Amino acid sequence: MKALHENISLAARRLAPYLPYPHFMCVAPLDAVLRILWRAEGHIPPAYWPRLVLLLLLSGINTVTSLPERVILAAWLRLRPPQMGRDNAPVFVLGYFRSGTTFLQNLLAADPDLRSPSWPQVLAPQAFVPGWFLLRYLFVPLLPLTRLSAVVPVGAKLPGEDDFALNNLGGMSVLAGRAILPRRQAFFNRFHDLDALSKGELSRWRSHQFGFVQKLTLVAGGRRLLLKSPSHTARVRYLQELFPGAKFVHISRSPEVVFRSNLLLARELQRAFALQPPLPEDEQEEIITCEYLATEMHYLADRAQIPAADLAEVRLQDLTADPVGEMKRIYRELGLPFSRGCEERVLQVAATFGKQVRSRHPDLTERQKARVARLEPLAAAFGHAPLQAPETLDVDSQQRIG
Repeated sequence: MKALHENISLAARRLAPYLPYPHFMCVAPLDAVLRILWRAEGHIPPAYWPRLVLLLLLSGINTVTSLPERVILAAWLRLRPPQMGRDNAPVFVLGYFRSGTTFLQNLLAADPDLRSPSWPQVLAPQAFVPGWFLLRYLFVPLLPLTRLSAVVPVGAKLPGEDDFALNNLGGMSVLAGRAILPRRQAFFNRFHDLDALSKGELSRWRSHQFGFVQKLTLVAGGRRLLLKSPSHTARVRYLQELFPGAKFVHISRSPEVVFRSNLLLARELQRAFALQPPLPEDEQEEIITCEYLATEMHYLADRAQIPAADLAEVRLQDLTADPVGEMKRIYRELGLPFSRGCEERVLQVAATFGKQVRSRHPDLTERQKARVARLEPLAAAFGHAPLQAPETLDVDSQQRIG
């Protein structure tokens, strides 16, 4: 009986990448899904077709049902665009994937004066209040992210990443390559720092990023928006042009831990959502190493252009050791009020994250150690000593559904 159970478990693990179940793009409009699929250039193996068929079917249904809402909202934004000035420009959380950005975003989102988009809002950016309300109760609870072991916290009430919105509006995100079409990462990774985009592509990115923020402003009730996507770290100068007066909070972490966690993240995303076979491990490792280094170097180059009153930096180990103290410092440097009620909420968020069980990563190979050595400039730039012992808390690598 034990042998039979083990054989069934092995078969289930091997079949899991191909089994159809709701994709995170299944609530995206069909035109956005097709725009991404066009870049596959016909290279979607038959083993992934069941997943593809279900994605197209659900996306088609959502496209039709959300059409009236999309038409009405587009007309409303054109006739009565919300006012966005320097005083209510967004706060952006910066830092590469797995650097602790999710932890920091949740701490900041505990502030009642800040408004971060929820997961229904970023997964269905074409919808609005009625659509988001339905998604909150009907779709998100069914989203099978419980099958992932190393993805950001997902839940109807939890803060989401606005890069999912850009992806689901038209494939303008590294997510399309990293999670859906691994063999086309070179194309989609251009939407990370935006430097290699054509004029038309950059204009489309600006339009969708600004439009999504406009939509969120309508429901923010006068509160300042809080946005987090790791790719923002590489495009600060573009965000400053779009949103004069924006404020930035950058978080960093030991480069070795970030590298380890990103290997796991890429593998888990592709296992759950890919429509193509993954890249060879060596090639994926090189992509992560180069992108991580380039991302933070972009930030370091742009940092000098950010006014001192609009920038704060924090290390993950300091934030986990003293969340309230570090948050007070961040607010003080940004010139934002930090209320007593905010302090209590920060403690609650920190306690929730502190209960998570730390992920264990396998030892690095010699090849991987050589890649980590190339990240030493980042450790020096942000004040991280070489890792001597396992971290006590891996706040950005555990699945949390809520």
